Amino acid sequence: MQRVVVFGGGVAAAMAALAVGRAYARLGTDVTWIDTGEAPAPHAALIAPPDLATFHRLLGIDEAALVRHAAATVNMGQQFAGWSGGDHAFLHAYGDAGSPFASLPFVQHWTRARQAGLGVALEDFCLAAAAAKQGRTGAPREAATRQAVKQGWHLDAARYAKLLRAACKRADVRIVSCTSAAVRTGGDRIGRIVLADGAPVDADLFIDTHGALVASLDPDATSERPGFCDRIIRASAPAFDPLPLYSRVAAHAAGWLTLIPLSGRTAIEFAYDSKTLSDADAPAALATVLGRSVDTAPPAPLANSARARAWVGNVVAVGPAAGAAPPLDGAELLLLQLGIAQMVLLWPIDRAAMVEADIYNEELAGTRARVADFTAQHFRLNARIGEPFWDDARTTPISAELASKIDLFAARGMFAHFNHEAHVEDSWALVMAGHGVTPRSFDPQALLTEDQALMTEFQRQLRAVASDVHAMETHVDALRRMRG
Repeated sequence: MQRVVVFGGGVAAAMAALAVGRAYARLGTDVTWIDTGEAPAPHAALIAPPDLATFHRLLGIDEAALVRHAAATVNMGQQFAGWSGGDHAFLHAYGDAGSPFASLPFVQHWTRARQAGLGVALEDFCLAAAAAKQGRTGAPREAATRQAVKQGWHLDAARYAKLLRAACKRADVRIVSCTSAAVRTGGDRIGRIVLADGAPVDADLFIDTHGALVASLDPDATSERPGFCDRIIRASAPAFDPLPLYSRVAAHAAGWLTLIPLSGRTAIEFAYDSKTLSDADAPAALATVLGRSVDTAPPAPLANSARARAWVGNVVAVGPAAGAAPPLDGAELLLLQLGIAQMVLLWPIDRAAMVEADIYNEELAGTRARVADFTAQHFRLNARIGEPFWDDARTTPISAELASKIDLFAARGMFAHFNHEAHVEDSWALVMAGHGVTPRSFDPQALLTEDQALMTEFQRQLRAVASDVHAMETHVDALRRMRG
């Protein structure tokens, strides 16, 4: 591809333009970003899962830049509170759910011990969870647990978009500001777009984060997907002190409240169902849940639509143009990053044929379905009884793949594997166990371990977790080190 145009604005367009420029500019690809002016919503923040840390290396963005310019704090998971009613909370941490033992995943031994009366939660054996709850991050120099501890980010959306835009300029991406353009199509392809000032822009490949380009070729391919909340209020509150290493997702009668810790402020997302709570009453409901009033942006819609095909002709829809992401578990940045990475991997060789489109569409549709399943499990497994929103959420139809995952874990602590999985088994285990699913049985090979040997191993792992946490640096020290 000699000429590539990215059409759109905000984080998605900047990230796509930067990724393509970094990957292919040295091979002679000219990248033009037509910035249509979309910007992150006021007060918006982003939850970046650990995979984005690796992707940032492709983009040439280091942790110091994120901490200095995007108000970044370290993200080691999400805490879910009140999803079972009452004060119960659990942490979906980005790490291993215990260390394997006697050639079996730890969850098999935990299930056996749980049935015998063990009162220790699965997350207590997870180094990442224990560290996050104690405000510790990084890796100890001499780890006793040998567990993986993964780190993502909490990011101020507007400042992150500016950081990506500045990186585009350094990568010699040509940026043209234009809020509207006319699309000239021929068959199943776009020939050119004409900017508002009449200037024509030609390209071999168009990357669309706005949605107008792909809609011009495939106008009827967008469909509504099952959603849970359709409205959101965003706001800000003073920063936490000390800064937590996880966001908090607290259920309320009509939806959920997410608190995202940033350097300098706490971002607030109040998602709700308009059939249960009106826009007029939502600000007061938010104040009640928070325990105080805050300045908010007006209520905004939460979209649930998605495209059947993201790559049509010579247009690849990325980010919001491909479809709305589930509003939990960092899905927005996860799907954006995976979509861009897959496009870079399947970069078209023949500009006339673009045979890569079919495999891209299959990969992206499968990934989107598995990411949606991960979010949907929270609602299927919620235990808030007698509240219309949550009762409906619990009975909302789920995919056959998610039903198989829940059924197999509930039966014996194992997971059904499908193509395009986006989350590791331990993440599924921590979430399902956190929602109160204890498997009814376990791998019979777990019985080969004597009871006393098993209890000794449990005690060893808990001591090792405590030792490793103590050897980690605090969140404050980590951010100071990252700033340089």
